[in-house]
Amino acid sequence: MGEKHELGQVAHIAPEAIGQPGQRRFRLRALAAGGEFVSLWLEKEQLAAVGDAIESVLEDAEYRYERTPMDDADPAPVFPLDADVELRLSQLSMGVSQDDRLIVLMGSEGGDDDDEGDSFTLAFDYRRGYELRRAIRDVVAAGRPPCPLCSAPMDPGGHICPRTNGHHPR
Repeated sequence: MGEKHELGQVAHIAPEAIGQPGQRRFRLRALAAGGEFVSLWLEKEQLAAVGDAIESVLEDAEYRYERTPMDDADPAPVFPLDADVELRLSQLSMGVSQDDRLIVLMGSEGGDDDDEGDSFTLAFDYRRGYELRRAIRDVVAAGRPPCPLCSAPMDPGGHICPRTNGHHPR
């Protein structure tokens, strides 16, 4: 049985893409209130789905974001070089504690039949969720631009678009 990491409410959570567009790897970095640092590796589609799910929760709760005055803003966190916990997620789910106005992320390594992988649970408030959603949108959008005809990602040298039957490289 894998280890369970209960992080509680995190002090900071942020998405990150590492590498060149088309060859990027994605992760969520979370810093627990107790100082534990977690790196959660996931696919681009999983990251985008987390952002969409957060947006749905905030819309359902009719959350309205209010900007923090610059004097009251938290300083940017300093992440350690090495994570205390590093997981490559295969399963990811989200829940909501409406009374506490918290979004809860749960995930694990391994598949349905595999109890060997580690798992985690963490939570963050709606404000942090709003900021995370915005950051996820920016990280996902920073990749290769979509082709205006077929929506497939375009490499820097262009691509052969199936909508033009391969006759006009874009």
